[in-house]
Amino acid sequence: MISDNHNIYSNYIDEYELTDGYAVVDSNFSIVTANEPMYMFLGMSKHYSIIDSIHQVDLDDFIDVANSLKSDILKCMCIRMRRVDNTYRWVLVDIEKKYISDNKQSEYLELHISDVLVMKKLNIQLKLKLDELNNKSDEHNVMTFTLQEPDIKKYCIDNISNDAGCRLALIYFEVDNINIFKQNHSKDDIHRISHVIEDVILNTVNGRGVIGFLDDFRYTIILKHINNEVQLRAFLEHIRTMIAWNCKFIDSTYNISFSIGIARYPENGKNLDIIKIKLQRAIDIARAKGGNRYIIYKEVLHGEIEDSDK
Repeated sequence: MISDNHNIYSNYIDEYELTDGYAVVDSNFSIVTANEPMYMFLGMSKHYSIIDSIHQVDLDDFIDVANSLKSDILKCMCIRMRRVDNTYRWVLVDIEKKYISDNKQSEYLELHISDVLVMKKLNIQLKLKLDELNNKSDEHNVMTFTLQEPDIKKYCIDNISNDAGCRLALIYFEVDNINIFKQNHSKDDIHRISHVIEDVILNTVNGRGVIGFLDDFRYTIILKHINNEVQLRAFLEHIRTMIAWNCKFIDSTYNISFSIGIARYPENGKNLDIIKIKLQRAIDIARAKGGNRYIIYKEVLHGEIEDSDK
């Protein structure tokens, strides 16, 4: 039974404005990876074709441009794309054809997409902000910190103590099949994989929380104010697919996969020790199901944990 002190938050998102969408699309126009704004705009996390979101009037033009592109030639076009709320938006699309390791059989498209009207509005807002900044002193910048595991709990406690409305997502992240890669690759390649994973995680968190680098390709991420399930899934899907995509440039045959567990404060309660147990159960469930998935702990699905269970 879900305890009465659990705060319930709606998964409804009322802003889908796309200002810096990025997607990698294969030769069949399926999305290989995308950034969070793109996943939020499309409303789908995986197994999605980019052509499904393009207006029928513009579809032939888009396909003609994509098929006629030469390597490393950038083309820009303006088309209508369907947003997650089923409205069509005029967007600017920069399209570039590339290849993995000069293999002509492994071509892909890089797309950079921005909503035309949103760009105009942001241009006005940017001018106003720049004017404001000229009259203000520099403020302290939020940074992404890397912490050891004992410091993670203190970070959570400090944030909860200083912010009555604090919301935290605790994420445990591990590579399922790293031993397969280790058996067939050099130490340099293993180091490159590690660098790819850490670089993607750091760039994605980007000031929104902290990261704990554990041993043997295991990581802890604490996110602030990203508890909404839609936002969380976009965050996780971006990390998973972006790491997998970059690993293809190290070994195109290696299909890296991850087991990820997520518990949230205060959705899963306000006792951090209990939340930690729920986080462990979430990752155990992901492993038991064969890995290559993420589990967001929900009492209605995975059971409540009382203090006596600690």
